[in-house]
Amino acid sequence: MSEISTTSSGMSWYCACGTKIIHRYCACGTKIIRRTSWTDLNPGKRFDACDKNWNIKRGMHYFECVDNETFPRGKQMVPGLLRRLRAMEEESRAKEEKLRAVEAEKKELQQKLKEMVQEKKVLEWGHGQRQLIMWVSLILSSGFEPMKLKTS
Repeated sequence: MSEISTTSSGMSWYCACGTKIIHRYCACGTKIIRRTSWTDLNPGKRFDACDKNWNIKRGMHYFECVDNETFPRGKQMVPGLLRRLRAMEEESRAKEEKLRAVEAEKKELQQKLKEMVQEKKVLEWGHGQRQLIMWVSLILSSGFEPMKLKTS
């Protein structure tokens, strides 16, 4: 169920759930987007603005505050909370990076261990060979003569 109607500021229609969707455009033709300010002066304050509002000619493009003025206590509390949040996010990123480094080192050490186990097996097999040769040499050098089997 889609009704489209043209207005002076753009086009609007209704989605399937019945909510009216309004697309508005600045006089320059750029779509107006709702944003949220996270500055110390206006923490969490929502506003509608043209993307081109950020250039030198601010007064030439659309800008409108959506929310009422932030309470003074909110202006005091939110910036500090945001700083703490950013610090926690940075700490989390640093820990994730350290975890990746430790996991890479673990993988490298596991590979080295695997190689050392293989090398140990080769050395143990070689040691067994040497012992066998030594015993055979010792037996033969002592004058041992093998028993002859009787054939009937």
